[in-house]
Amino acid sequence: MRVLLLLRGSAGCGKSTWIEQNGLKNYTLSADDIRMLCSSPVLTVSGKEAINPNNDTVVWSTLFKLLELRMQNGEFTVIDATNSKTSEMNRYKELCSAYKYRMYCVDFTDIPIEVTKERNRMRPEVKQVPDEAIDKMYSRFQTQKIPSGITVIKPDELHRVWMRKIDLNGYKKVHHIGDIHGCYTALMEYFNSNGGFKDDEFYIFCGDFIDRGLENVEVVQFLLSIYEKPNVCLLEGNHERWLWIWANDGVSKSKEFELVTKTQLDNAKVSKKDVRQLYRKIGQCAYYEFGGNTYIVTHAGLSTIPENITTVATAQMIKGVGNYNDFEAVAESFVKNTAQNCYQIHGHRNTKHLPVQVNDRVFNLEGQVEFGGCLRCVQALPDGTHQIFEIQNTVFKEPEEVAPVTTGNGEQSVGDAIIALRQNRYVQEKKYGNISSFNFTKTAFYDKVWDEQTTKARGLYINIPKQKVVARAYDKFFNVNERPETKLDMLQYKLSFPAVAYVKENGFLGIVSYNEEDESLFVTTKSCPDGDFAGWLKDMLHERISEPTLEAMKEYIKEHNVSFVFECVDMKNDPHIIDYDGNRLYLLDIVYNDMNYRKYSFEQLCTVADQFGLLRKEKAYVLESWQEFFDWYYEVTGEDYKYNGRHIEGFVVEDANGYMVKLKLCYYNFWKFMRGISHEAIRKGYVDRRKTAALTSAVANQYYGWVKTLHDTEDLESVPRDICTLRRMFFETEAGKPFKDE
Repeated sequence: MRVLLLLRGSAGCGKSTWIEQNGLKNYTLSADDIRMLCSSPVLTVSGKEAINPNNDTVVWSTLFKLLELRMQNGEFTVIDATNSKTSEMNRYKELCSAYKYRMYCVDFTDIPIEVTKERNRMRPEVKQVPDEAIDKMYSRFQTQKIPSGITVIKPDELHRVWMRKIDLNGYKKVHHIGDIHGCYTALMEYFNSNGGFKDDEFYIFCGDFIDRGLENVEVVQFLLSIYEKPNVCLLEGNHERWLWIWANDGVSKSKEFELVTKTQLDNAKVSKKDVRQLYRKIGQCAYYEFGGNTYIVTHAGLSTIPENITTVATAQMIKGVGNYNDFEAVAESFVKNTAQNCYQIHGHRNTKHLPVQVNDRVFNLEGQVEFGGCLRCVQALPDGTHQIFEIQNTVFKEPEEVAPVTTGNGEQSVGDAIIALRQNRYVQEKKYGNISSFNFTKTAFYDKVWDEQTTKARGLYINIPKQKVVARAYDKFFNVNERPETKLDMLQYKLSFPAVAYVKENGFLGIVSYNEEDESLFVTTKSCPDGDFAGWLKDMLHERISEPTLEAMKEYIKEHNVSFVFECVDMKNDPHIIDYDGNRLYLLDIVYNDMNYRKYSFEQLCTVADQFGLLRKEKAYVLESWQEFFDWYYEVTGEDYKYNGRHIEGFVVEDANGYMVKLKLCYYNFWKFMRGISHEAIRKGYVDRRKTAALTSAVANQYYGWVKTLHDTEDLESVPRDICTLRRMFFETEAGKPFKDE
């Protein structure tokens, strides 16, 4: 069970002897034992052998790794170490909080120091420590206190740690309620048929309260209303851990919880604080006597009642002894290994669909209630007999409805992708009802953390309960020379020809797809469907496209399960670097709503754009070979380059295999830099000296000299901040006119 014993005392105080005398060696992690595994004894200056003290970094790292592995299984564990520092004990305390352990400190520090030193001299030579080391430890014991929240016991009080059988004979009956799995209606029918909840009867819930059923919120709210009652015992099943992870803002490994139950809890605004308190009250087993019988109740079943239940791992109580299909053999072993008045009740596993009473003294409460089966319950009565109840569930979903939804090419399920995205700390999820957007974080961008999830999390919208991609744009792709694989000298090995260069317009990215939740067009940006940018995109759509055409677009998007990806140039609300004479809406690509990026060919794009009267991206160049690409690259990156007489942001190059790379041009890069100069100069009247050192051209210096004068404007808030307006103003001045055509 989840119990941790810290032994606290100096070397030579008798900790190891105490462990042997109490039969705890098999449950103990010893720092000295790990030291001996790391190194053989070493010779000291005095010619004696001693434990090598030079591997402590490895020793403590190993001990804590082993401890955490044991805690994951709920193993009873003893730590044999001096534990003289408060900081050391706080580290154990943090782990106990994370894994819901009870923590005890067995205190040996009141043994007189002279006794400890004498015992130390009688130990095997290799285990002896110098007297000054013992002096140092005792000094620490005086100043380094045991943290609060740790129960301190003396060596002769070990009995306080062990789980004891409790007496429930004061109650009229004991109810055992099997796996509920979010089936609130069936649960209430059981209570209603038994006169409701009663204070003079005891209730044991055998775990798996949530998942798979349709009424998870109602079940959780019911448990929150009763868990503090003295006649209620909640046991942990294999699904309760997901509640704890969710309540602590983590991501579980369960697709069912992450994609269904979690959404229900979030939408109902169930309090995570309340759920944390609920989970802390959930126990591992019930061990009691009633009506002349002894009962052991766990989630999944044990093969006996051991002499000391505390030493049984929680994992065996939750998952069951043996394999999943061994429950019948485990029930038979229980009868053979226990007295005639011992009974076992459990749920979790029943692949053979056995009746509630498996044999004379074992009851199985797993009845597939979540799939239209029965909620199974057993009542223990004062005369030693039992009454069985099976409540047919009428509120359920068919098993096939929870089958995984795969991507268009079947490579990865959307559910698996959601779990991976949520587990990646560089991906941020925002929720809009049942639809979530996934985007890489600022940290991922600035630290260049690009992996399978962060490159995909860019304008990706998923309906979580339905495990379906609602809308998406591109996987993240990079600028020339931004990444090792996009360095110019590496691109000759990366690009497949012919490659096509498309004009990269300068606006914000917009996505238009279909929302089956309300049968409307789903209009959004890379991260937010209800922000200003999405609103501006909606305005543009309605200004430029007739309502009948928009309706036809919606039907097309719905039928083909695609997203229209636009570049939105909004010169009124969001001017960028490149100046346009008005707003523009460019159809960049049509992307399939799959997890794995696929899109229409350019020819297909043109056909659809013509069908709906949409302005589409422009194919600028077809490059047939690396030499053509190389020559073209140096031509377009020249300072005086213009595309067909106009300045543009750059190009997107797409090779014959669909690999994409971006190229930003000199004019765009220069004025993007000057935009930052402008904002600082207007605000402060100057910029940092390191930035002025980068102003190496005449136009840069003339512009800087002009823009910093705007700081003296009486109404500073009236000064425009967008670089397009500032650039036009500058070119109208005497200082700027000579550069107007550059």
